[in-house]
Amino acid sequence: MRNNIDIYADNMMLPVEQLKAKKLQQSVIDRILRLRDIHAYMLRNPLKKDREYVDYIVYNAASLGNGGEITRRTAYADLEILHSIVGSLEKCSKEWHRWRLNNMIMEGYRMAVNKQDPEAIAKLANVYGKYNQLDKNDEKDARYEEIPQIKFTFDATVLGLKPIPNVANVINQLIKKYSGSNYEEIDADADVIDATVVEEPKKLEVKDEQ
Repeated sequence: MRNNIDIYADNMMLPVEQLKAKKLQQSVIDRILRLRDIHAYMLRNPLKKDREYVDYIVYNAASLGNGGEITRRTAYADLEILHSIVGSLEKCSKEWHRWRLNNMIMEGYRMAVNKQDPEAIAKLANVYGKYNQLDKNDEKDARYEEIPQIKFTFDATVLGLKPIPNVANVINQLIKKYSGSNYEEIDADADVIDATVVEEPKKLEVKDEQ
C-alpha cells in the first residue's frame, strides 16, 4: 500500500497533544482523527456499505483536524487504511480487541510516565504482564512423552490367536502347492462355459381387423 500503515496503527489511540508532540505532519494527524471518527461510526452502523462510509468521511472531514475538505478519493484511501488496521468489520475478532486493549494500556502507561506516577506505572505494567500472560512459561509445541509407544510384533498370540506349529514348514508346503499352477488353464476352463445367447424379443404387431 502506498501509505505507511504502521504510522497510523501505532498512533491511533494517542491524544492530539501527543500526536503534535511527536511532530507528526498535520496531514497525518488529520487522517488519524478521520480514522478514529469513521471507525466509531462503523461500530454504530456495521451494516452500511463502503460508499456510505465514504460519504460520511467526506461530509464530516471539515469538522476534524484543521477543518479542510477532502475528496472522495482520499476518503476511499482512509477506508482502505482502516480496513488494513482493524480488518473488515464483519470479520472483526478478539485479536482486534486484544490489540486495542494493549494500546489503551500503553497509552495509560505513557501518561503515567509523563506524570511521573510510579504507582500507576507499576499497576499498568502488572496489568500488561498478566493480560499477555508474560508470567507463564510458553507451552511446548508437542509433549512427546505423552505419546503412547507402539511396539510391532509378529507374535499372533497378542491378538488371541493360536500359533501354528512349525509355521515355516507350512508356508513352504503352501508355496510348493500353488507355485506350480498353470494360469493358462483358466482360459481353457472358460471355453467350456456355455454362453447362452438371449435373443431380442420380437415386436408384436397388431393388425386392424377389416
